[in-house]
Amino acid sequence: MLTTYFKSQSTVARYRSGSAGPFLDRFISWLSDRGYQWTSIRHHVQEVARFATWCDAFGLGSEPPNQESLAKLLAHLTEQGCERYACGLYRHIYQSARVFVRFLEEIGAVRPVAKNDGADTFPLFAEFCDWMRAHRGTRNITLTNYRMPVTTLLRTLGAPDLYSAPALRAHFLQQINPLHSEKSKNLATALRMFLRFLVARGECTPGLEFAIPTVARWRLSTLPKYIQPDQVETLIASCDASTSLGARDRAILLLISRLGLRAGDVSGLQFRHLLWSKGTLKVAGKNRHEVELPMPQEVGDAILHYLKNGRPALNSDFVFVTTTAPFVPIMRQVVGRAVVRALRRTGIDAPSRGAHLLRHSVATAMLRDGMSLPAIGALLRHSSVETTMVYAKVDVNLLKEVVQQWPGVRPC
Repeated sequence: MLTTYFKSQSTVARYRSGSAGPFLDRFISWLSDRGYQWTSIRHHVQEVARFATWCDAFGLGSEPPNQESLAKLLAHLTEQGCERYACGLYRHIYQSARVFVRFLEEIGAVRPVAKNDGADTFPLFAEFCDWMRAHRGTRNITLTNYRMPVTTLLRTLGAPDLYSAPALRAHFLQQINPLHSEKSKNLATALRMFLRFLVARGECTPGLEFAIPTVARWRLSTLPKYIQPDQVETLIASCDASTSLGARDRAILLLISRLGLRAGDVSGLQFRHLLWSKGTLKVAGKNRHEVELPMPQEVGDAILHYLKNGRPALNSDFVFVTTTAPFVPIMRQVVGRAVVRALRRTGIDAPSRGAHLLRHSVATAMLRDGMSLPAIGALLRHSSVETTMVYAKVDVNLLKEVVQQWPGVRPC
């Protein structure tokens, strides 16, 4: 298979003689199965051969390249002051080497390095994660966000039986970011949940979770950032549906602007969620409670167009995948980038950038069209009416309906 991409016999022989040689044919098949184009496959093989030559020169060629040799390559290119790497000329070598090592890990040729999620260093954190999944149904992404606050607490204060209210309060005040209230609030939530877990297991004095101060959060202090309905339509119309990227972006923008979906809702959309016979789609959202939403005709048409003309042939349960190889389900950040691309194309000066801009815009438009706040909250799947109340501030007339009447003054 190597001879399909390289006609020179001496080149083929040189590539096969390196430490990567026994795996190159399977590597080519692996790349082809994941949708890489002919030129990309040839490029990766060339750079992997150079990587193997470097491994041989530095005494790392006795075994197949792994994460250790990959780390040493990066150190060589950066810490050794490689000017060509700093200018971007050698970065493709490291990128191709990463792809090759991932391939070797998948086929079992080398052992993958386990990600440090805190479980090995702090077994108590792993037990905390298991407890949160079992008792509260917490998602892995939330537990990942809890890892740093909890492991930092364990590293700083030590065993739970040593905790005291003053020590916990001092630790929290030292860790908070006064310029970012949202991060401080997440830190407080993570520490409280961990302390409740310890209390439930009898490893901590009851009531210590109240030692973590409450972070002030003025939920209704700002206006929702939105754009006008005609600007939303301009963003959607700017997508070139004749291209794979444009077809995907148009379907994404319609899902957000018509149904108010979150970025995570769109990236997590699977084929089982599309109920074509009923004209609805299922969305789980933050609390894992699935709800059925009506699927507007134009949204369904955009998804079908993407599946027929834009989506790569990929055996995946997820609807939206990347447009370049390796084809994998998109992450939530990709949803936000679709909005950013549309804003750049149209030149619209928006107050914010990202998927929530369109979510706020659809809510504001529905409010001005006369839809009630409870109905808007139901569509947006808000867990509290207070969350929806923020949209009332964009309409002075509606504010007059929701504020309390000023008490009249009785005459003397």
